[in-house]
Amino acid sequence: MKFYIHHIYQVLSMVALIVCMCCPLITFFYQDSPAVEMTNFVLRRYAEGTASAGSSALGILLIVSVVTSVFTMFVSLFQNFSLQKRSAIFNCCLLAGYYIVFLAFVLILRVDTTLVKMNWQVCLPLVSLILAAMSFHSIRMTEAKMLARANNFRLRD
Repeated sequence: MKFYIHHIYQVLSMVALIVCMCCPLITFFYQDSPAVEMTNFVLRRYAEGTASAGSSALGILLIVSVVTSVFTMFVSLFQNFSLQKRSAIFNCCLLAGYYIVFLAFVLILRVDTTLVKMNWQVCLPLVSLILAAMSFHSIRMTEAKMLARANNFRLRD
């Protein structure tokens, strides 16, 4: 198996997503009620100690994105560039959908807040989105180089 640069991009993207899955994202502070911490899987109230799985859609999107990255790495063993490009595009769409759902949760929970504390892990899916786009571009360039090399091949007498 040959080692290409898009493999590095895929691995870095998976690491960023796994780190993002394990960390809290935002804490909302309210005047008359306890603070609410939002992670990718759970909404947790500090004072009451209750938790709900309201934000589990974010975690599910990240898990599917990691599985898609692993699938892209597996497909690269067979050098199926068209399937690699499709799965990279699907991964980019998943990560864009993550931010749409994240924005919806933030807008719903932001009502009557006095303070919103965002953690730095919020930007990790964006980093992963950029790495997935770079991986797509690298897959395209690798495919073009291989096709050019194959077209230049001539049989000699």
